[in-house]
Amino acid sequence: MAGGGIAGAITSLKNNRNLLKKRNRKNKGDVYGREGVTKLNLKQSTEQDMRIIRKKIAEHKRQERRIWVVTIILTLLILYGVYIWLFIG
Repeated sequence: MAGGGIAGAITSLKNNRNLLKKRNRKNKGDVYGREGVTKLNLKQSTEQDMRIIRKKIAEHKRQERRIWVVTIILTLLILYGVYIWLFIG
């Protein structure tokens, strides 16, 4: 009874294997490029640029810390309110 399902699975596997065989194989040079051809032109950062970046990172950390503190305080207040409402009130 299950022979039709198994035959379909076997046929599907054979078809997939045949599709894999038809793919063109690439060598390492085609995928990664030739050595010495690719060069990155990166901007050199000055000390002033680095100070600006550090200030931005520090400000972002301060904002994130404030958000965490406010979130924790609100969560504790809500939990305390639920506790009062359920057990004491």
